Parts: sequence; structure tokens; C-alpha cells
Amino acid sequence: MKRIVVSAHLQLRLMSQADIAFAMKVKAMARWNQLEADWELLLTAGREGNFVAIYEGKEAGTLTTLPYQDRFNWIGMVLVNPSYRGLGIGRTLVETAIRTADRKATIRLDATPQGMKLYQTLGFQVETELWRLERKTDRPLPAPLGNCSVVDRGAIEQIIKMDPTVFGADRAIVLRHLQARSPHYGYYLEYNGVMSGYCFGRSGSNFEHIGPIIARNVADARDLLLSAMAAAQSKPVIVDVYAWQQSWLDELQNLGFVRQRPFIRMHLGALPEAGNINLQYAIAGPELG
Repeated sequence: MKRIVVSAHLQLRLMSQADIAFAMKVKAMARWNQLEADWELLLTAGREGNFVAIYEGKEAGTLTTLPYQDRFNWIGMVLVNPSYRGLGIGRTLVETAIRTADRKATIRLDATPQGMKLYQTLGFQVETELWRLERKTDRPLPAPLGNCSVVDRGAIEQIIKMDPTVFGADRAIVLRHLQARSPHYGYYLEYNGVMSGYCFGRSGSNFEHIGPIIARNVADARDLLLSAMAAAQSKPVIVDVYAWQQSWLDELQNLGFVRQRPFIRMHLGALPEAGNINLQYAIAGPELG
């Protein structure tokens, strides 16, 4: 792809492996949690929807897009070097992603409160709200009930078959990545011999990120989370959960989690059926959906 010339000062080009070092630098400026492995996943899965902004010859910003077939496109990692903010770079990145995305598919994202204002001017509508929670205590965790099993080859295939009915799209590439990268966080539950819940996780630069967590109820979600957190040992942990799940939020508070910051889920275009949101006790992450 040739560079998109926006003005005499601003250009965009497709992100490549060579851009990961810059992406990690601008990510660190925002104090976000991603590692190089996260960028590699987004580059592999996102193909033609990942961009780097160049301002007066220097890298200034990033944006990634995950296409979930013809269901929806997921925008993430909208980052601008603080030295280049206020120049329309973030808006240009998002507008380009919108033009590039599959016209048949809705565009979705999890916005920060600051980014929400930009997305509203582009026509995005609020879908729901989430909270990122962090466990900030050193007090011992309760032991998991012991009902969870480690995800193995057979289990991951069952999970991939079940997950689209919960998530609303096929995200096998994401789940396989999480399992291969951090197998110690992969657990599942069965009910009457049938897959009924599962969780995954990944390491980050600041926290261990547990999610997604898919479960029938709060008790099962708690057991999956405790199993994963036992594998995290004493490392700090975050989870991203829906703001309306009050009983689950209360349970997380009992486990020592506190609210860190909110996200606002937004969409542009007709909202597709989003799977079974009631079974989603933690999302995979704001850049993944």
C-alpha cells in the first residue's frame, strides 16, 4: 500500500513488523499494558486495517483493526504521541479505518472517556460501559473449588465451537493465540459433560490480564478467575468487566479488586446480535473486544 497523503505534514501507511518498536514506545507513553506479542497478533489478524501516522517525517500515532468476518470490525490501539496531539492525527486514523473497513460490517470499539468525544463526532453510538478492575491487595486468595480443568487440545476445539454463540463472531485466532502464549491461564468448566465456561489470560508490561471469562453464573466465573489467578501467583492482575454486572462487581470487590478506569463500548452502523452478553464475565481486552 502506498502512503496516504493527508496533508503536507501528515501521511498514513500500513503498519508492519518494523513498526512494533515505535508502537511499544507510544504505548508506554500512555501507560498501557500490551507487549510485543499483542502487536504481533494484531498485525497477523488485522491485515490491511493497521496504520501508522507519520507527521513531518516522524512516526506519531497508531491504530489497529481486527476484522471479525462480516459481523464487525474492532478498532483498537488508537495512540498518538503526546507531542503530536491536537493536530487531528487521531481523527485521521479513525476516519481512514472507517473507510478501509468492510462496508457490510459494523465498526465497534472500547473507548476511553477522552476518546469517546472524538468517536461521537464521527457518528459512533454508546453501546454499554465497562470497568477495568485491578487487584491491589496482597491478602491471600481463596482456593478455587477444583472444578476447573486446564485447557488442552481437545478443550480448545470445543471452546472455539462454542465461543461464537457467546461472543457474537468467530475469534478463533485470538483464543488460539492466548492459549499458545499463556497456557497457564487457560481453564474450562463442564456441566453434565458439556463445555459450560472457560477463561484465558496473558501477561502485560504492568499487569497479568485475565480475560475473556465465559461462565453460566457468578460462582463459575469466580472459580475460573481464581484458577487463573493462582497461576498468576503474586503478580498484579486486571480484568475488564461490564458495568451493569453488579453482583459480579461485588464479588470482585470481595476478592480485593478495585476500579481502575472505565471504558465505553461504542459502535458505528447497525449493531449485530452480540452473542450472549450475560455469559461474558470479562472481555479479552479493549483492543480485542
